[in-house]
Amino acid sequence: MTAQPGVNGTVSQRIRALRDRLPPAELAVANSISENYPMGGLVPVVQLAASSGASPPTVVRFVKKLGFDGYSEFQDALRNEAQNRLFSPVGSYPDNRSSSDETSPSGQAQFLYLESIRNTFTSLSDAEITKAVQLLCASENNIVTIGGRFSQVLAQQLYRYLSILRPNVQLSVPDIHSLVDIQPSTVAVVFDFRRYQQTTINWGLEAINKGAKVILVTDQYLSPLASKATALLTAGNKALEPFDSMTAAFAVTELLISETARTLGDPARDRLEEFVQRQDDEDRLTLKFEPPAV
Repeated sequence: MTAQPGVNGTVSQRIRALRDRLPPAELAVANSISENYPMGGLVPVVQLAASSGASPPTVVRFVKKLGFDGYSEFQDALRNEAQNRLFSPVGSYPDNRSSSDETSPSGQAQFLYLESIRNTFTSLSDAEITKAVQLLCASENNIVTIGGRFSQVLAQQLYRYLSILRPNVQLSVPDIHSLVDIQPSTVAVVFDFRRYQQTTINWGLEAINKGAKVILVTDQYLSPLASKATALLTAGNKALEPFDSMTAAFAVTELLISETARTLGDPARDRLEEFVQRQDDEDRLTLKFEPPAV
């Protein structure tokens, strides 16, 4: 594969990195793939050309811009992504460790978690981070954080800290009740990881239909919501079996919190100072009325 400068990651990530520099015909090919990702690219080159209103040479030219030597290599990458999306923790359940294993559990964990974090921050786009932080800092925006069955903990983490730094931050769940108040001034931070939750995806799409902007935090294989997101942040999920890890996703979430605090500046610092003071007062009252030890 002949990688282009600055082009790496999944096919969707590569498309997103290049789309602002594509001529109209190639952009039409990119949109055709993204609208039905990854299956949109797993059709014959003539069919993809026809569906996007472009010529077969335009499709081949676009694929090479993504860093692939040809259309077959491009499709191999998409098939690999499709297979990875079908991950099941049952299929990756760990075998019993034999006494002859040389790597200790802590040593193996250290290697995997550090590699996941390193790969995450190597592939993160500064432009996407900046876009996300600008949305989170705009005073006219109402922020809603949403997660899935397991990723809700990330939504809670972001909510707790952002609500200290700025007003109008809400933690919600992907159901019909939380869609009622969505409006064009809403910024929804959606966490969706393999195995992608359809209720979360549907919620995000409906929020976009109502005019909201979506910051999507997902894994390297990308939630189906990725092509519609205003800002896309990815985190590696590789760690100890059998489950995907959210360690790198927590690091990305904390990066968002820190950059938001830095960008908001003094107003956020003043809110934080008041919060800490009230927290200290509350702790003192709790200690004052605590019953004596027996």
